[in-house]
Amino acid sequence: MLRRALRPLVVVLAGLLFVAACASESTVVSIGGTDLDRAAVLEWIEARGGIAAVDEVTIEAQVAVDVLSELVTYEALVDLLAEYGVVASEADLASATDRLSMAGFDAASLAMGRFSRWQAALDAVEAGAAGARAAYEANANLLSHELCTSHILVSTEDDAADVIGLLAAGSDFTELARQVSQDPGSGSQGGGLGCVPVGAFVPTFERATLGAIAAGVSLVGPVPSQFGYHVIRVDEVRPTDALAFEDLGGRVVNAMLGIATMTREISLDGRFGTWDPVLGSVSRPAAPSKG
Repeated sequence: MLRRALRPLVVVLAGLLFVAACASESTVVSIGGTDLDRAAVLEWIEARGGIAAVDEVTIEAQVAVDVLSELVTYEALVDLLAEYGVVASEADLASATDRLSMAGFDAASLAMGRFSRWQAALDAVEAGAAGARAAYEANANLLSHELCTSHILVSTEDDAADVIGLLAAGSDFTELARQVSQDPGSGSQGGGLGCVPVGAFVPTFERATLGAIAAGVSLVGPVPSQFGYHVIRVDEVRPTDALAFEDLGGRVVNAMLGIATMTREISLDGRFGTWDPVLGSVSRPAAPSKG
């Protein structure tokens, strides 16, 4: 169910995203063939983030980042499936709405319409719809790698940014991992994780690694997970044969979400954040700005 697939939003009262009431109503989020203007985005942040009077001058930046990362990810999946002929019918949407209501979602919420579209897309993926299979097969090369990585695990995003800064200044990754990594297994070994098949790591770590491989970069971070924040180094690019769609099993949704966010053209108004195509998520603006 959608309840399992969506991460809970974490409201972090750090940093403010300033949105002027006089700002343009032009497109502020573009996800493949889907464009959302400022009014639609603010309405969604209000509905999903539980923020009253979101049309006033400020929004907590982390709320916007969390809400928009989720929005982009699932809208990217809907857009990918539509490209391959999978579009939810009225019956599909009604079924998705009923299931979400039974699972505890508020049927009267302004978010329900979009949630139903997302749930119908997830249902099509899990049911192995022909278009979903075709989308996977056309893009399976993006996921067809062993993940050969090292990482440095720290507690906070700022700590991970500091690690990246030290590496950029010439610090040795292996020695830095031994000094500061909070992963007791790999830290003492210089951060090395070896080569493992896709599916062995948590989704955020895996998506960032695959995004780095696709972009041809070797260092990526900060990458959040339930363990903290990672700075990941891609040690080797090792392609493998693609898994058949039916062999993905429980990984099929994450696989399709990864493909969607790696293949859609995505842009975001800088007042709301920055889309990071390697991480596959929205990052905060560099500094608060007035529109």
